[in-house]
Parts: sequence; C-alpha cells; structure tokens
Amino acid sequence: MSNLGQNVYMDVQPSNVVSTGKVSYKEGNPVIQFIIGENDLHLMGSSVRFCGNIAVYRDSARTIQTEASGNLLCLDPKLGIYSIIDTLTLSSQVHKSTIERVNNYNRFMSSYMPILSSEMESLGYLNATTLVSPNIGTQRIEVCNNTNGSGAVLHTEGSAFAVNLPCGLLGGRNPIPLSRNNGIGGLMIEIQLAPDSQVFFSDDESATGLTDAFYELSNLKLIAEAQVVAPNTSVGNTFEYNSIHSYFNSVNSTNAVLNFNLGLSNVLGTFINIVPSKYINNFAHDGLGTTPMLNSDDSVADIKQIVFTRGGIRMPLMYDIETQFKNDVDNFDGDPQQLKNFVNAITPYYALKHTQLSPHTFTNDVPQIPHFAKGAGIMYGLGVAMDQISGQGVNFSNVNFGVQIENNLTTDSPNALYLFVRNRSTLVFTENGVQIMN
Repeated sequence: MSNLGQNVYMDVQPSNVVSTGKVSYKEGNPVIQFIIGENDLHLMGSSVRFCGNIAVYRDSARTIQTEASGNLLCLDPKLGIYSIIDTLTLSSQVHKSTIERVNNYNRFMSSYMPILSSEMESLGYLNATTLVSPNIGTQRIEVCNNTNGSGAVLHTEGSAFAVNLPCGLLGGRNPIPLSRNNGIGGLMIEIQLAPDSQVFFSDDESATGLTDAFYELSNLKLIAEAQVVAPNTSVGNTFEYNSIHSYFNSVNSTNAVLNFNLGLSNVLGTFINIVPSKYINNFAHDGLGTTPMLNSDDSVADIKQIVFTRGGIRMPLMYDIETQFKNDVDNFDGDPQQLKNFVNAITPYYALKHTQLSPHTFTNDVPQIPHFAKGAGIMYGLGVAMDQISGQGVNFSNVNFGVQIENNLTTDSPNALYLFVRNRSTLVFTENGVQIMN
C-alpha cells in the first residue's frame, strides 16, 4: 500500500550534544545542531518546534533563586526562551550551503514577538510554550525562580518550552522539499546560544553576586511534520521565501547618518530596534531591551526627524518624518507616524489583528530603570515598508540603504542600532547543489 500523501512526524535529537545531555554557553557548548536528513519528504516549515527544558542558576554552585535572594536575576519578559538564541542558521545537509542565517536573532524577535502577539496570548499559550509574560515579576517567578519541584526532591530540568523558529524559510507557505535530486538535500538547523550576560539582568541594576549566573538546557529535540512524496529525479526547481538579514551600527551624535550596503535586490521592508551600547552583555542592564535612544543618564534622546533613503535619495517615503518631538518636548506618547511605519515594516498595518504595542509600550516615557516599564517593557523601534503593492521588493544590490536620524542625544552615549531587512529570496536547487538569489 502506498504511503504517498501521508504525513510523518519527526523527533530529531541534536547531533552534537555531549553525553550528559546538558548544554550551556558557560560550559563551552554554544552551538546546538539538528539534522533532518535528505528524503522523499516535503517538510512543513511552520510545524518545526524547538523543544527542551531551561534551568536558571544564580552562580556556579547552581543556586536556585528565590524572591528573598536580593539583586534578582531576570529574563526579558517579552522574549522568554528566544532570549538565548543569538544566531539561527539553516543550511543544506548534503551540499553544506547556507540557505538563511539570521544574526542577532534574539534582537529580531524582541520586535517581532510583541508586534504580532497580544497581551492575552502572552498570558496564555505563549506563556506556556515560549515562557514569555506581560509582567517582569511574574516571568521571573515562573522561569528564573523555577525549581520544578519542592522540598528535598528538586528536579534541575527547570521550565519546559516548545517554540517555533520564525524566519523566512520556515515561515513560508510552501513545503520544503528535502530530497537530493529535487530539493535542498536535507536540512541542517544550527542554534548558536547567547552569552549569559546578554540573556540575564538584575532587577535593580546592581548585578551584585550575578557575575557567574547562567542557564542550562536539557532534553533538547526538534519535532516537525512532513509529507511523503513520490521520488522525482528532475532538477532545476526553485523555491521562494522571505529571508531575514541583520546589520549593526551605532549612533553617538544628534544628527546620525547611517548607510548600509545591503546587497539585496528584492527588499520588502526594514526596521531598527535600539539599545544603549553599555547595556549589551552586562548583567546590570537588559541587553535585549528595545528602548528609545538614551543619554548617559538614561534620559530619552527624543527622535525629532527620520529620513529613509536609497542611494542618497528619499525612498520609499518622498518626505521627512517629522515627529511630534520636533516641537512638543513635553509629550511622552510615541509618535503615531513612526509607529505605523515601524509596524508596516514587519506586517501590513491594516492587517494587524493583535499586538502588544500601546501608548504604554511604544513610548518615550521611560522609567529610570527601563525594564520596569509597564507590561512586558518598552517596545520601541523605527522602520518602513519598501513595497506593499507588488510584493516584488526594491533593488538595493548596487545602492546603499540610508537612515538619517535627528535626535536629542546631548551626551557621550553610544546607542546600538540593529537593522533587520525582509527580502524576497529565491532558492534554486539542482543536482549539483543549491544557490540563493537575493
């Protein structure tokens, strides 16, 4: 009896985990690799889930935190388990060609997650699967303080998670062919872990006693669904998907002019999130926060004007975005035009059905300790959609993408800007290998 058209369910163990099954950045195991071998299957990208347990320790003695510990260890509440993923790489298992690589993946998710999920979702199924929460205290108790047991019998497996991996290839509508002759030749998924000092931060910014805090993963696996297809020896097929590309720069002036050589020919949208450089890899601050630009005293350096350019010419907007802070310095609400363009860069604003963006989260009213903001924290950013009509994108293969930002940065305070670009890519697979056309 033929199995064609039937679904099969995969349970893939990591190929490079040590014999103990424990993985942590601190212990020198920063990469987790899963291999889905070549086969006459079509992988359903949206069904892929990264599963396991995460245990959180305050020190090398594996002390589990309680609310009475002081200088409490926290995890970014809007990110949860995504905080630990620094880089996501997808490549062909047979041909070893990289299909998609998303650097600063946790920074990408710090904007993607809250824009496309509601507060109720983060309280419900997202809380159970991704360990996010709309409240930093609740999230800390559930994850960072989790003993997964009580009394003398404590399990050190910590909190369980099962998350999808949003990216271009796995997020596409079309199934992914895994065969050698008429597909990508198997799929290899690599997750590079983030440093502990980037993942965790102190609730009061003192970080005393947290210098060797760390997380540990266990029971790791990848689950997915695929469909059995008939063997096919034909070659020369193509596969389209919206890839994600990451770039980095920093700003330390009132009139910042940034230029990026994207090298991409079908750009659909770009967006930027921001964090003070001193916050990065620092237990005293949330290095994955998405704040406005901040001065050295953590006061907000309001953005007055934004200009997007292609080769030095305004595009796609033929005008400057002059925010309300150009004249009204007493208004703390986020600028509505900036917010709308930011959302449009990720998903069409008119199609947005649920989000955590609000006057409390997209705001210039930042507390002295930014991660004490309301809800899951500040969710600030800027961006622009390049093509919402044809879906073909804009060519930046030979010209630079530019952003000009006029702001109130009046002190010596470098701010890190992470740029993410959605591009319409084409994957060409032949008998000799795969090729990516960006």
